[in-house]
Amino acid sequence: MFEGEWPEATPAGRYGLVVDPFEPITLVKVVIRSFGYLHGVPRDVAIVPTQLVIDVRELFRDPHMRPEFRELTGRDDVIRANVLDQPGAIEFIRAQAAAIATLVPGMSARQPNPLVVNVAVGCAGGRHRSVVIAEALAVLLHQQGIGSDVRHLDIRRPVVQR
Repeated sequence: MFEGEWPEATPAGRYGLVVDPFEPITLVKVVIRSFGYLHGVPRDVAIVPTQLVIDVRELFRDPHMRPEFRELTGRDDVIRANVLDQPGAIEFIRAQAAAIATLVPGMSARQPNPLVVNVAVGCAGGRHRSVVIAEALAVLLHQQGIGSDVRHLDIRRPVVQR
């Protein structure tokens, strides 16, 4: 379902990464931010009106628990596979993408100018699960003709020692 569709990314700020956007087809753009709760809720999530916050800390096994995965991120194929192969992961991501898609018509009906639907995906450190899920959501939204930007706010932070 996700083979060959992962976009490129560029560094943003000290700790962030911006994934190259999928071309928007709708009047409403979705901005998906991944972050780690252990770094605190980012200003981008706390201040910007966010229509959907997805907390995956307790939903899926944390790749960080495997020492060989700690320095990797959700941009690495082995981490993507680790997260997406967990029971219920694909169904969960599809359901969240469907929920996001339902926000788009309502937002575009409210105002004539292009609008933004803000979505935040948080895991513990912001390097593994939230990254994979944020990018998978963008892929599914793109398949539905909904443009999105993905911003990984904590992906380049040092690994959290727990």
